[in-house]
Amino acid sequence: MSGLAHYLEDEGLATVIVALVREHIVSMRPPRALWVPFELGRPFGTPGNADLQRRVLQAALALLDKPSSGPLLEEFNEAAPLDDDVKWRFPGTLGSTGVLAEAASVTPIWNRACARLGRTTVGISGLAPEAAVEFIERFHGAEPMPNPRGMAPVSRARFAVDDIKAFYLEAALAEGGHPSTRQLQEWFWNETLAGALLREFQERARVSEDKNLRLIASSLVPAERCHWFLHGLESP
Repeated sequence: MSGLAHYLEDEGLATVIVALVREHIVSMRPPRALWVPFELGRPFGTPGNADLQRRVLQAALALLDKPSSGPLLEEFNEAAPLDDDVKWRFPGTLGSTGVLAEAASVTPIWNRACARLGRTTVGISGLAPEAAVEFIERFHGAEPMPNPRGMAPVSRARFAVDDIKAFYLEAALAEGGHPSTRQLQEWFWNETLAGALLREFQERARVSEDKNLRLIASSLVPAERCHWFLHGLESP
């Protein structure tokens, strides 16, 4: 969108971007941008909160009235209200003897979730959920899991990570409820062995000699969950 903004401005059309990823805006330098501190997919904040959404829109449009000789970046300093479901709990008990045991304990819960929802987003890696967990766990080990034909190992690892996250988060909704995205993320990254596995895998990928692994590293784990962020280190 930042690149498109430059093109439209060159054609005489004024633009304003409501941005969720500050690093992209700083790098691309669109003519006008409002950075908002909301989660990805929600540039105007909490769904259904018309007052908040109106304030975001007004702040964005106000940038059109501000004189500027260069890129203009402002911050929307208002957090979205919490929409946690205080009654929600993960509908099951996680296996605690290792990440494979944990994944095995999630599978029947995930099956219930699929039956209730009538759909799933798991499967882009071509691996069953437990196999996706094993693929990542063994990826940097002495005996990596054999990679099925049809996809490069790094690509399969990238998609396996997505499948693992979807597998757990779908299972979390097996009995319904309305947990917020924040609740689900806190649960997955802080309370599951799979979350710890993905953080470890991301860190290994970040410093790998394989340039293809390094390329995917930044997209595996949210920045605020990464080792370098949690320990006050510089961003890679």
